[in-house]
Amino acid sequence: MNYKSLGTSSVQVSEFILGTWAFGNDAWWGHQDDKDSFEVLSEAFAQGVRAFDTAPVYGKGHSEEIVGSFIVSRQIQRQSVIATKLGLRWNALGRIDHDLSRERMLKEIDESRQRLKIDVIDLYQVHWPDPKAPIRETAETMRTFYKEGLIRAIGVSNFSVEQMREFLRFSPLHCLQAPYNMFKRDLEKEIIPFCRERNIALIVYVPLCSGILTGKFFFGQKIPGDLCRKKHRELQRERFQVNKEAVAQLKEIADAYTKTLAQLVLCWTSMQDGITAVIAGARTKAQLLENAGGFGWQMTQEDRDAIEQILRDRSMRLEGSSAPTA
Repeated sequence: MNYKSLGTSSVQVSEFILGTWAFGNDAWWGHQDDKDSFEVLSEAFAQGVRAFDTAPVYGKGHSEEIVGSFIVSRQIQRQSVIATKLGLRWNALGRIDHDLSRERMLKEIDESRQRLKIDVIDLYQVHWPDPKAPIRETAETMRTFYKEGLIRAIGVSNFSVEQMREFLRFSPLHCLQAPYNMFKRDLEKEIIPFCRERNIALIVYVPLCSGILTGKFFFGQKIPGDLCRKKHRELQRERFQVNKEAVAQLKEIADAYTKTLAQLVLCWTSMQDGITAVIAGARTKAQLLENAGGFGWQMTQEDRDAIEQILRDRSMRLEGSSAPTA
């Protein structure tokens, strides 16, 4: 497993970061047994994963509690990076609200540290921009946490270039977390060049497109009824067939390396310019082991070029299918 620095901070993360949203055992990902979560965490550590990404909104704090209990039980806090977030919470109607008021931020950091059973959070990230909160106030509060030694690195998630530029006027910024995968590559236009120019680490999530890029939903496995996949755009109507054909072509390349499709996708993602680390979740030990096999090897430039052609052809077909008819 390779390890990389988070921008100009002192924090180093493994190139594979374990995502723990499913550990929250909520409606978004569906039921998850805590025993399975502990088994996944244990195997991740055994495979060299030294970074765990969580958030209070994942199961109303339950994911943080699971991660914290594991870190304490194994006495590995100093050997692992714990990344969590702030700024989102569930309301009484079962919906997620933004709240980056200074009062809420001051309360939330203490709640997360209590659930995680730690004094210092390695990477603290603003989960989403809050339209109601000035970025200056958010940045200055994060800078206060950093100066007081409550956090080791400052991150934001799902911020645009303009929002990051504003944030940087009032605080250091070490890391951005953003969605990126073979089917969603918007970051390449502006965000990746911006982060590289300013030495901001880039951690990407949903590399497997919520499991779609594993191919399982195209080749026999029933689409789950959870909120994430049931109505996922890439599994609807004409996109389903186009994506199925692209995934079948990608699988041929994976087979040549005796790798699974998921492992090929994770390898490709980690090799993309400007990517510091990749977050991938796992619900079982078997899934964790498969994901870990996506790191520590490289594909040839010829195969990377072939993948680019497959993805270009897919995009052209989807653009054509959505074009208005005369």
